[in-house]
Amino acid sequence: MEIVIAIVGSIVAKAVEYTISPIKNHVKYLSNHQKNVETLKNRANRLKDARDGVQHCVDAAKRNGEEIEGDVDKWLSAVDKKILEQVEEVMQDEEKAKKKFFIGLCPNFRTLYKLSLKAEEEAKAVAELIEHRKFARVSYRAAPQGIVVAPVKGYQEFESRTSILNRIMEALKDDSVSVVGVHGMGGIGKTTLVKEIARKVKGKLFDSVVIATVTQAIDIEKIQNQIADFLGLKFEEQSMVGKAVRL
Repeated sequence: MEIVIAIVGSIVAKAVEYTISPIKNHVKYLSNHQKNVETLKNRANRLKDARDGVQHCVDAAKRNGEEIEGDVDKWLSAVDKKILEQVEEVMQDEEKAKKKFFIGLCPNFRTLYKLSLKAEEEAKAVAELIEHRKFARVSYRAAPQGIVVAPVKGYQEFESRTSILNRIMEALKDDSVSVVGVHGMGGIGKTTLVKEIARKVKGKLFDSVVIATVTQAIDIEKIQNQIADFLGLKFEEQSMVGKAVRL
C-alpha cells in the first residue's frame, strides 16, 4: 500500500511540476512585457545606426565605381525587412495596447503575453543582425569591360579575310601557341580584323580581352599599366619585372 501511495505521489508531483513550469513562463512574459519591448526598441535603434553606417560605405563605394559584395546587399535587405515590417509590427501592436489602457480598456493577458513573447523573439533576431554587420569588406573593384563585344563597324567578311580570321582562331585554340602576329601594309584593316577576333573569343575562348597600344618607342611600363587597367588590377610591385610577374 505504501509503495502504491509513493508511486501516486511521484506522479502527482511530476504533474504539478509540468503544470507549474508553463505557468511560470507565462507569468515571466507578462511581468517582463515592458522590459522586452524597451529592449527591442533600443536594439532596433542600434540596428538603424549600423545600417546607416554600412549604407554610407556602400554609397561611397558606388561613387567610386566599385561593386558591392553580395553578403552586404543581403544584410541590408534583411535589415530593411526586419525594421520596416517585423519590428514595426510589434511597435504598432504596443501602441494599440497603450491606447486601450489610456481609455480605460485594459488589454487582456493573452494579448500582453503574445506581445511580450514577440518582442523578445524580435530583439534576439535584431541582435544577430547587429552582430553580422562586421564585413571583411563592403565592395570590390570590378575589372573594366575592355573590348566592346558589339560587331565591329566597317568589318566585312571578305573571303580572304575570313580565311585569315579562321586561321587566327585555330591558332588561339592551340595551347602550344603563345603569340599570334598579324602583319600587312597600313590601312588594309589589321586593327579591325583583330577587334572582330576579340569580339568572337571574349567569354568563349577567353574570360578577358585587353588592348594595349604599342608605339615605335616602346614604353614597357605604359603597356603594363594599360593591361592592368583593363583587368582592374592594382600593382603593388614597383619594378617592371615585378609587374610582369603579376600580370
